[in-house]
Amino acid sequence: MKMKYLLPSENIIEGIYLCKKIDESGELLKPLEIQSEFTSEDDCVICFIWLKNIYEKIALRWKWYSPEGNMVKDTGNIIVNQDRKYLEAITAYDKFKIIHEDNIEGQWMVAIFIDDKFIGRKTFQLRKKVIVISFSMLSRIMSR
Repeated sequence: MKMKYLLPSENIIEGIYLCKKIDESGELLKPLEIQSEFTSEDDCVICFIWLKNIYEKIALRWKWYSPEGNMVKDTGNIIVNQDRKYLEAITAYDKFKIIHEDNIEGQWMVAIFIDDKFIGRKTFQLRKKVIVISFSMLSRIMSR
């Protein structure tokens, strides 16, 4: 009888999200306030990744790009699972600090890599916070 061996499958990307906050209360991190539009009032944009079936050591990397296409942040390789144990799931994230300048508006992008291979990207709008003041004029007509 010939033995069959199961080979480790590829890392499964369960999800990539942009969010404002992270819930750190459970065993795995969770993204909170998932969205694709942020304002100058927000502290940061978080790019969150959820992976399944991790069998080997992997290197995660995030590269952030301005609306003009300039790379503004590169995390370098972040090593995960150095012990090379089977991990059913992992979650990880990177934060991009919003700098309060005049030229922040536009469509930004973050690219995500595993072992220097592109696995996905997320785009987001960054807008200046505009305060809208609404009021109505109340007119009175006096009749005599």
